[in-house]
Amino acid sequence: MSVLVVLTGGTIGSRVEDKIIDVNEVSAYRLIGLYEERYGKNVEFDVIQPLTILSENLKPQHWKVLCDCLDRVDMNRYEGIIVTHGSDTLAYTSAMLGYCYRQTKIPIVLIASNYELTDERSNGLDNFYNAVCFIREKKVKGVFTIFQNNKKENIVYLATRLVEADTYLDQFSSYGKIDFGRMINGRFERCDSRQNPSIEELNTAKDKVVIRKPETQKEIVLIHPYPGLNYSHISLDDNVGAVLHCLYHSATACSGKGNYSAVEFIRECNKKGIETYVSSFKQEENDLYATSIDILEAGAIPLRNISTEAAHAKLTLAYHQQLYEPKEFMKKNLFYEILPTVGEECNWDGK
Repeated sequence: MSVLVVLTGGTIGSRVEDKIIDVNEVSAYRLIGLYEERYGKNVEFDVIQPLTILSENLKPQHWKVLCDCLDRVDMNRYEGIIVTHGSDTLAYTSAMLGYCYRQTKIPIVLIASNYELTDERSNGLDNFYNAVCFIREKKVKGVFTIFQNNKKENIVYLATRLVEADTYLDQFSSYGKIDFGRMINGRFERCDSRQNPSIEELNTAKDKVVIRKPETQKEIVLIHPYPGLNYSHISLDDNVGAVLHCLYHSATACSGKGNYSAVEFIRECNKKGIETYVSSFKQEENDLYATSIDILEAGAIPLRNISTEAAHAKLTLAYHQQLYEPKEFMKKNLFYEILPTVGEECNWDGK
């Protein structure tokens, strides 16, 4: 079996020196050596390293470098691709690759590590092993992320459903709280839920959507609401393509008048010709709070049932493609990033 490993840095490609964790080009290759020591040389690995950065330093320009690199790969040579990445911005890159390679004929799997590989607490090698096993099964095409949680469960995430790790336990989750599946003893088990696409759906060719890889001409400004957010401190220049304004869970933000009003901020953006998207909004058939209605009437564009990370990456692409108007592009469910209205409880196959 042949697998391409794409190294980008992050903790999984770092070493610790004088209690400082930093990327190291030689350390990045240690992962394959550790795999072969434990599991043998049963896989032919090719390795490329387009980036060597800590993922907190990631910018859209780096996405373009990564995508340009993947575009040059002869996919027919490999059973799958593993992309190693830092954990801080893993959810954003995962979503980006999910969109850009939604039509992939082989699985692309992103992984990271909670600790540097020589630390006994590290899950980096386990994540790599499970990514290899996932590819070996040849069950599913598409883009996924695999990351072992603190219960030693090896979770398989749809690329556009991964939510940024929490800051206390450093644990990732799936948007909508239903994971796509798990790796159990080296075998993939899908979560049987209405929220998840079937294996057949994933393996069916996707409609062609021309996507221009992210560059730097237009930036997406991301705003999170909090009590006392003063919009007068936010300055938007001509480089801004759009604003993504997150909402509280009930699809609300501060309304009213003055510098603390999201409604007035949205109106000011409109005057400058800057479109403001709000996420995640409730479905239209639901009752809405008065503040939610104020936000819509101010001209905000609602994004429904989508995570912040997936919305941000998608907007970055929306303003760098020319086939659709950005608002129309955002309505397309490119790689299952838009969840159905009603979810179901998880029921594991075979359980």
